[in-house]
Amino acid sequence: MIKRKVTIVDYGCGNIFSLVRILEKKCNVRISNIPEVIEKSDKVILPGVGSFQIGINNLKEKNIDQSLKIFLKKGNFLLGICLGMQLLMDQSYEFGHYRGLGLIKGDVKKINYQNQFPIPHIGWNRIYSRTQDNLCPLLNRIKEKAYFYFIHSYKVETLNKMETLYEAKYGKECIPSIINSNNIYGTQFHPEKSSRQGETMVENFLKF
Repeated sequence: MIKRKVTIVDYGCGNIFSLVRILEKKCNVRISNIPEVIEKSDKVILPGVGSFQIGINNLKEKNIDQSLKIFLKKGNFLLGICLGMQLLMDQSYEFGHYRGLGLIKGDVKKINYQNQFPIPHIGWNRIYSRTQDNLCPLLNRIKEKAYFYFIHSYKVETLNKMETLYEAKYGKECIPSIINSNNIYGTQFHPEKSSRQGETMVENFLKF
């Protein structure tokens, strides 16, 4: 059986080695910021921790933004994680106003400070389906209302609410936790920090 080529995008904004440890026994994983390598991958993971402004500037400076669009036009699957998911959106209001990759219509906004829960949102939290079908393929073989690990101060708001598949409850806030548009998926939580259920989710993504 030929292992698929999976590229983790290295743009200076992520702890990528936890992902490598999960992936290295399951696929041909490589870390790259070279557009041609990204375009020729079978799957791409866009991780991320930190500032939206720095993240999007780094992607554009290395022309990774354009390579991701070329990659997606082939019908291959992309997974964005935490900041990587937020960068998929049209725009962010994190310490200003910045344009994102525009791959999924929507915004990135700060978690409501009147929530009376501490910001950033850090720790384990359950995710809940927004629909009745619970058919998200990322969660095959994972029990309903599983816990995943979060660390973030901003959340996405998809323009098309149907593209938000799962949410987590944080005080009065509903935190979009898994989003999907065609061959693009995003998770606000970190699967690489989410124990066995996170590893299973990554395995599911490899099967797409």
